[in-house]
Formats: sequence, C-alpha cells, structure tokens
Amino acid sequence: MPATGLQVNWVDVAFGTTAIDRVTNIAFGMNATNIGFKGDAAVYEQVVVNVDNSPTATVTSGNAGLLMGLPVNAAGVFTATHKDALGETGGDIVYEMDSILISVETSGAHAQFGSATGSLKGVSPDGVTNPLSFTRA
Repeated sequence: MPATGLQVNWVDVAFGTTAIDRVTNIAFGMNATNIGFKGDAAVYEQVVVNVDNSPTATVTSGNAGLLMGLPVNAAGVFTATHKDALGETGGDIVYEMDSILISVETSGAHAQFGSATGSLKGVSPDGVTNPLSFTRA
C-alpha cells in the first residue's frame, strides 16, 4: 500500500540533543517578505520580488518543565518527524531547521493539563542556504 499523503502524530522531536516529548502541536512557517512594483498607469503590480525569508517553528508540549528549562537564545538544530497516517514507507515528513530558541511560554487553566510553547527562528550559516529543510522518509 502506498503512503497516504496524510500525517498524524509527531515523533523524534528534539532541539539539539534534548528530546521533546508529549508534543501536541508543531508549526513551521517560511514568512516571506515580498515587494511589488507598478509604474506609469498600472493599477496592478507588474513585478513581485522576494527580498527576505525568515523561517520559524513553534513546538507545543505537555511537558512544560522540559520546554521551560531550555535556554532561550541557544542555537541548535530543531528536528521533528510527522508520521504518515498509516505508517507507510515514504509517507513520513522529516523536518530539520538550524535555529535559535527565541522564546518559551507556558500556561495552564484550572483543572486542565498545562503546556508550554517554544518559538524558534531559522538561522542560515551563510545567509543563502535555507535553514529549514524537509524530506520524505
């Protein structure tokens, strides 16, 4: 059976050498900045150019103590695998991002499980290479 093309559950989540468990959500964003040009009598933009990309990731975990214990402003590789819904070969998506942990927040409502969310910003070693990559496994 082929891979489903649908993902469910996160596994192998880590920041540097620290494994992150009890993951409830991960989000990645490319955050492109584009500028447009129009001139003369143009009503619509005639050229749009990408001038900046700022990849980000957030990870939310029920293990609030673990995330709150990570050092803010630390550099590391953030890795996470989003599993294929049926666990078929070629369906997992493996993400990797060279990053800086920029903030960690925690919260918990009365009589509910608490959680923490770590926010990461991608950092390119040479300013040209995309710090966020993904592959199918």
